[in-house]
Amino acid sequence: MKKISLAVLITVPFWVFGQQSFKITGSVRGVEPSVAKVYISYAAGGQNVLDSSVVAGNKYRFEGVINEPTRIDLRASYAANDKSKPSMSRDMITLFADPADIDIKSVDSFSNATVSGSKSNLEFDKLRAAAKPFESKVSHLLGEAAEYKKSGNDAALARTETSLEQLQAELKAKVYGDYIQQNPSSPLAFFALQQYSGAIIEQPKKSQELFNLLPQGVRQSPDGRRMEALIHFAQLTPVGSSAPEFTQSDPDGKAISLSDFRGKYVLINFWASWCGPCRAQNPTLIKLYDQYKEDGLEILNVSLDKPGGKTDWTEAIDQDKLTWPQVSDLRFWNNQVAKQYGVVALPQNVLIDKSGKIVAKNLTIEQISRKFKSIF
Repeated sequence: MKKISLAVLITVPFWVFGQQSFKITGSVRGVEPSVAKVYISYAAGGQNVLDSSVVAGNKYRFEGVINEPTRIDLRASYAANDKSKPSMSRDMITLFADPADIDIKSVDSFSNATVSGSKSNLEFDKLRAAAKPFESKVSHLLGEAAEYKKSGNDAALARTETSLEQLQAELKAKVYGDYIQQNPSSPLAFFALQQYSGAIIEQPKKSQELFNLLPQGVRQSPDGRRMEALIHFAQLTPVGSSAPEFTQSDPDGKAISLSDFRGKYVLINFWASWCGPCRAQNPTLIKLYDQYKEDGLEILNVSLDKPGGKTDWTEAIDQDKLTWPQVSDLRFWNNQVAKQYGVVALPQNVLIDKSGKIVAKNLTIEQISRKFKSIF
């Protein structure tokens, strides 16, 4: 599921070499349909850079300034009379750019391209080649899951989703984790760590071990320090530990504490009225709550709505027809409970058992459904 993150790691701090320029020269001779314009996006100096280049004489060009080897995305735009649907496999090129003269030659389609001139991109190609067999299997399983969901075969869907989770964990460990261990000084090592860890640092202990392998300059760079902070947040409430106690107010000003629900399974659900992915899962949460609340389930919503956003918060509760307890201090990402629990993206959740122990974290809506079924 898509998440909204406090800190989106989009640059890759390796050997910081200061601001230097790069040049991209691209050729699209022989590409069908005919490319009319190329768009570029990347991050530099903490800013997202967006630009475009009109194709002339089957060529396009870009120049820019970067601080480190940087991921760049290029997207083709075609003539106005082209009616084909956009396709990631046909219309996109992703590369890693050094401060250098980079040459890109596309054949047949825009994305079928060779990139030369960037040593970092050679390492990126190695990573992509290692990940490709796993990604092919993931794509196949996603297709199966869609069919099972469409036909209502819940048992087969659950098995497929479990296989997907195992395969994705294997991809992270065997491709990205192994790459960092074997190439800790590579310009792609930090990128590999990002792919391994995910936005909410799913394996904080292992992520810390891999982070410690990186060169000191990378660890102490701004993005390196940010990554270390995210790892620290993820370790605040590990599975098996006691859930930290907290008290916040509901929309009517009534104080509600986590300990009020001792003796029940409690899903602490971090969300906000402005979080689309959070609200998209509410209909399923309502069904699960109605199904299991008599068996000892409670959901406790903690909202990260903004200061002055009480009306947005309460209207979202009413619109989504949420009947379980709701609390917030209306302090956005500075919500005190969110800071206690190391929340850095939405939605996030923590499942607590009857004794107050954390038994699971950051479950997808499908995993929540399977978890509740196994408990109740």
